[in-house]
Amino acid sequence: MAEKRSAAFMLFHKWVGWRVPEWTTISTYMSQEHGLFLPEDEKKARAILLNKKTVYMRPFEVAVYAESGAALDVHDPHDGIIVYGYIMEHLADWLNYMQTPHLTTRKVPMEGLRQFNALARKLFPVANRYGYFKKPEVTMAVSVQALFGEVRLETERHQFNDTIMHRIEQIYRRRGGIL
Repeated sequence: MAEKRSAAFMLFHKWVGWRVPEWTTISTYMSQEHGLFLPEDEKKARAILLNKKTVYMRPFEVAVYAESGAALDVHDPHDGIIVYGYIMEHLADWLNYMQTPHLTTRKVPMEGLRQFNALARKLFPVANRYGYFKKPEVTMAVSVQALFGEVRLETERHQFNDTIMHRIEQIYRRRGGIL
C-alpha cells in the first residue's frame, strides 16, 4: 500500500517539467568560458534568447525562480493543476497550524509562503482553464434577475490562495510575527 505524501513533501521533492527561456539555463561559467554568440539582427537575437527549453525543477525552486519575474510556463497543464493543489493544501496546513494552539511553536516561513502564493497566482489560469474550479450554475434566482437587469454569470477570477495567504498574514501580524 502506497502511503500518501504530504503537500509540503511534494512541494520540496517532486520533479515537474517547466518551460523557461533558454538563456536562463546558461550558467555564468558557460557564458564566460564559451561566450554567447548572437546574430546581428535584433529580431533573430531576441528569438534565440526567448526560445523555450524544458527543464525539470521542484516546485520550491520554481517559486524562487518565478519571484525574479522571469518567464515561466508549465510543460504539462495537468502538472500545473497538481502543483497548484499542493500549494493550496500547504497554505491551508499552515493556516490550520497558526489557528490551532500548540505547546511548542515553530517559526512560520512567511517569505517561502509568499513565494508559493506568487507561484500559485501564476498557475491559477492554467488550473482554472483545465477545470480546477467549476463555473457557477444558472439558478432560477439568476434567471429572474436577468429579467430586470444585467447579471454577470462569470464570477470574478477569485483566487482562493490569495484569501488563505491574506488570513495567514493577518494572524502573523496580529501575533507580532511570533507564533
